[in-house]
Amino acid sequence: MAGYSPLKIVGNSTGLVQEREEFILPDDAYPVLENAYVWRERILRKGGYQLLGRLQRNLVSQNIGTLVSDGMGNAVFSGNIFTILGLEPTASIVPGSIGTNGINTGGHFWSELLPPIGVISNPDGQTHNTINYATGDIFLGENASFIGFSILITFSYYPGLPVMGIRTEELQNSANDRTIFFDQVYAYIFNAGTNAFQEFIPGTTWNAHSGTVAAVDFFWSTNYWVSNGITPFSSAPGTKLFWVTNNTGEFGALADPPRITDGFTWVDFFPSTWSQIDATTFLVNFALMLPYRGRMVTFNTWEGESAASSQNYFNRIRWSTIGNPFIAYTAGPPATGSWRDDIRGQGGFLDIPTSEDIIAVGFVRDNLVIYCERSTWQLRYTGRSIAPFQIERVNSELGVESAFSAIQFDTSLVGIGDKGIVECDSYKAERIDIKIPDFVFYFNSLNNGVARVQGIRDFPNRLAYWTVPVAAQYDVMIPSANQYYPNQRLVYNYENDSWAIFTDSLTALGTYQTQSSRTWLNTNIPWIECKFPWINQPQEFPSIVGGNQQGFVEYLDELTTNDVSLYISGIQGNATAGPPITGTPTVITSPNHNLTTGFVIGISGILANTPYASLNGGIFSVVVTGQNTFQLMVYNPEKLDFSTPQLDVPNGAYVGGGLIDIRDNFSIQSKKFNFLDEGQNIQMGYLDILMQSTQPSAPGAISLNVYLDYDDENPSNILPNNQIDNGDEPVEPDTFFNAIIPTSNQSMNTIVGSKFWQRVYCATRASFLTLEYTFSNAQMAGIEQEQDVQIDAQILWIRRGGRMTNT
Repeated sequence: MAGYSPLKIVGNSTGLVQEREEFILPDDAYPVLENAYVWRERILRKGGYQLLGRLQRNLVSQNIGTLVSDGMGNAVFSGNIFTILGLEPTASIVPGSIGTNGINTGGHFWSELLPPIGVISNPDGQTHNTINYATGDIFLGENASFIGFSILITFSYYPGLPVMGIRTEELQNSANDRTIFFDQVYAYIFNAGTNAFQEFIPGTTWNAHSGTVAAVDFFWSTNYWVSNGITPFSSAPGTKLFWVTNNTGEFGALADPPRITDGFTWVDFFPSTWSQIDATTFLVNFALMLPYRGRMVTFNTWEGESAASSQNYFNRIRWSTIGNPFIAYTAGPPATGSWRDDIRGQGGFLDIPTSEDIIAVGFVRDNLVIYCERSTWQLRYTGRSIAPFQIERVNSELGVESAFSAIQFDTSLVGIGDKGIVECDSYKAERIDIKIPDFVFYFNSLNNGVARVQGIRDFPNRLAYWTVPVAAQYDVMIPSANQYYPNQRLVYNYENDSWAIFTDSLTALGTYQTQSSRTWLNTNIPWIECKFPWINQPQEFPSIVGGNQQGFVEYLDELTTNDVSLYISGIQGNATAGPPITGTPTVITSPNHNLTTGFVIGISGILANTPYASLNGGIFSVVVTGQNTFQLMVYNPEKLDFSTPQLDVPNGAYVGGGLIDIRDNFSIQSKKFNFLDEGQNIQMGYLDILMQSTQPSAPGAISLNVYLDYDDENPSNILPNNQIDNGDEPVEPDTFFNAIIPTSNQSMNTIVGSKFWQRVYCATRASFLTLEYTFSNAQMAGIEQEQDVQIDAQILWIRRGGRMTNT
C-alpha cells in the first residue's frame, strides 16, 4: 500500500501511564495495562496461579459423640460435625475414617470415607451410615451391642478462613528456611511428604478474627535470639527463636499476646516476667518488632498492669537490653529485667514527637526507617548505653498506611501511603509513582481497606507487587459494608520504572522454599500447559506465594492460566424440567468470592455421579448477585457473548468438592496515535506485530480493537461498526477488517521459528487512533485463553489522512 510509513514500537519500557493526556504519551506508553506488563523490553500477559495447597487441619480420633438406642434395638448416632466440634461455618470436610472406642469392631465403624460420595458402605452391604461433606451431617447406625460406644472420627477439614500471614522462620544450620502460614485462628506448615498443609504446633490458637471476617490483624514476625535453655522452651540450647505478633492489643483481655516459638512450642511474651517494665507495669503487646544492634526493638506498644487495662502508646519505640530479651524481672538487689527502663544501660523507650501511629519499619543501611501515618522518621544508633538510639524526622508530609506495604530494597524502603507510593533512603522520602499519581486515591477506605495492602519483592524478575483494594473495581451488587478484600495487584518493574495492574484477590504475600525440584511425578499439570522451564521451582528456591480469603495458597505467575483458587459451598438449580428447560440461571455459593460481573470462570471437582457434576469442565461468565453468590452464564456463539443462562434442574442436594478457577482476560490499550503536529487526521492501513508463536496443535489468538477519536467503547473494526450495507442483502461484516491476530505460524509460511510477524489489515481514518489487544468472548470461552501472549514489536503502517474536522 503505497504512501504508508512505518511507525516502529520496540524496546518497551514506559508501561502504564495515567497522569497525562493520551494523545501526548510516548509511543510505548499504555493508559490501560491490565493483566499484562512490560518486562525486559517486551509485553507479557500475566502468568497464572499454581495451587500449592489449601490451609488444612487434621483431627485424629476426635470424639464426636456416643451411640445411643433408637428404641428399636439399634445403636445410632446422628449429628452435624460443624456444630459438634464448633468448626468454622466456612469449613469443608476431607474424607477420613471412623471408629468406636478405639476397638476394632469388625470393620463396621472403621470404614473409610472413600470414595467421598456421602455414603459409608458396611460389610453387610447396606448403606445405612451416611455423611454429607457439604453440610457436615453424619448418621451411623448399628446393632444394640454398640450402645454407649464413643464415636471416634479421623478426618481433615479446610477451615476456609482468610490467609493472614505468610512468614519465614529461620532454621538451624540451613539455607532452607520454613514458611509459617496463618489464617485468623491457626498456624500451618506445608508437608512436602503428604503434599498438603498441616497445623503447626496444634493446641495454640489466635483470636485474630475477633468475631468478624473483616479483621485486619495480619501477622508480623521476626527471627531473633536463641533458646539457650530458657524455660519453657523445650529445644536444645542455641535453637533459633521466631517471634510473632498480630497487633490485637486494642481487644484488651481478648487480645493475642506476642508469641515466640523454638519450633516445638509457642510461648506467650506476656504475662511472662520477661515483659515486666517495673514493679506493676508490663509490655503487654506491640504492633511491630525488629532486632537492632543487639536489642529487640518494639514499636507502637501496649503497656499496663494487664491486657484489659493496657494503654496504647502509638508513637512509642521500646527496646530490651543488649543480647538477651528474656531476663526475668526481679526487684533486687540486684535489680534485673530485660525491658526495665529504670536501670542504666538496660531497656528503654523513646516517643516520636508526633500524634501519628507508627505504621511500618525497615532497615536502610544501618539506619531504621520508621513510617508513621503522614510522616517519615529514622532511628539511628548512637553507641551510648544510656541513650542508644535517637530519632530524626525525614519528611513531614509523606507516610505509609499499611505495615505490610513496606518493601525492602537495596538502598531504600518503599511503602504506600495516603498521598502516594513513597521511597525513603533514610535521608529523604519522595514519591515514585509519578506515572500513576492518582492511583492511591482510589483505594477502598472502608473496612480498613488501606491496612490490607501487602507488598513483596520478586528478586528474579526484578518486580515488586502490592495487593490493593480499589473501590471502583468491586461489583455493584456487593454492598460497600461487605467490600473487604484486595481485588487488584499493583506491579512495579523497578528495572525500568514501569507499572501495571493485575486483577487478583489476595490477602497475604510471602515466599515458600520448595522441598524438592519439579518432576513429572509432582507436577499435576498437563504437558501442553507446561510453558515454563523446569528451573522455575528448583529445590529450596524461595518462590513468591499468595494466600486468599478462602485459605487457598498459590504460587504466583507460574502457569499460563490460573489453577483453582475458590471453592463452591452450595449450588442451587432454578430451572424446570422440559423440554424446553426454562428458569433462571444456576446460582453458585462461594463465601466472599470477590468476583465481579463479567469474570469468566471454570468449574471442576464436583463429586462424580452426584447432582450438578455436569458442571465440571464448563466455562461460564458470572453475574454477581451478592457477597457470596453469583449466577452462571454460558457463551452464545450466535450473539458472540455470554448471554445464555446455565439452566440446571434441581435433582438433589449438592454434595461437595466443587472448585473454581478464574480465567483472566487482559487489556493492552495504546496511546491515541495522531498527526497533530501537521494538523492532519491519521490513517492506518495495516499493522505488523511480532509475537511468540504457539503450537499448531493448540492454536492461539488474540483480538485487536481499533477505536476512533474519543469513542473508547465501540471498536470500529468489529460488528456493528464494520458492517457493509448491501441494500436488500443481509448486513455483513467487512471481512477485510481483521480483528483476530493469530499467534501460530500461518499455513502458507513454511519457515519454522519461535516468533512470527502477524499482519492485520484494518484500513481506518480518524483524528486519533487507539489500539487495544485483548481476548474476545469467543477466545475467553476457547483454547485461546489458555495460551501465552507475548508482544515483542509493533509496526503501524500509517499516513496523513487529510485535515481534521468534525464534519
